[in-house]
Amino acid sequence: MHYDYKTLYEKHANFFRQRPKAQKTLTVVNFALPAVYLLAYLALLLYAVFTDFDNLAFIKILFVPAVCLLCVMLLRLMIDRPRPYSEEGANIQPLLRKKSKDKESFPSRHLASAVVIAVTLLPYLPWAGICLLALSPLLGYIRFALGLHYPSDLFGGAVLGALCALLYLL
Repeated sequence: MHYDYKTLYEKHANFFRQRPKAQKTLTVVNFALPAVYLLAYLALLLYAVFTDFDNLAFIKILFVPAVCLLCVMLLRLMIDRPRPYSEEGANIQPLLRKKSKDKESFPSRHLASAVVIAVTLLPYLPWAGICLLALSPLLGYIRFALGLHYPSDLFGGAVLGALCALLYLL
């Protein structure tokens, strides 16, 4: 099965281009949602510091997300995939252009971080972990709709985040 990324992207982007308030909301949520994940992760770290956590759990809370980010960085350097809006990529007109990063598209750091943080929260704050897992596809869609990632970048980031999260659960 073959799909035309550019056509698929333009279909979604045109929806937002025709609705400036929706486009603005998309951009705002793109910046706000990762902040929610970061705040949830920081809350978990504070919870771990001020409660009776065992050392192994605390080390996992610190290092599993860090390992995930390291894996993302290494994969991005090795693969060096152009972003969809770059001339080497699909050459689309994005709704939001990243400053100075025309490459390092695969895997999505946002999705990898979102999934690993959500799963890390599950044993301690299950309601928060479930909510953040449920929001992960929304974050992925926003990154696609803004023209920052290909769907495969997002899928790769989510899978990498899930694999790193398995380290946490072991």
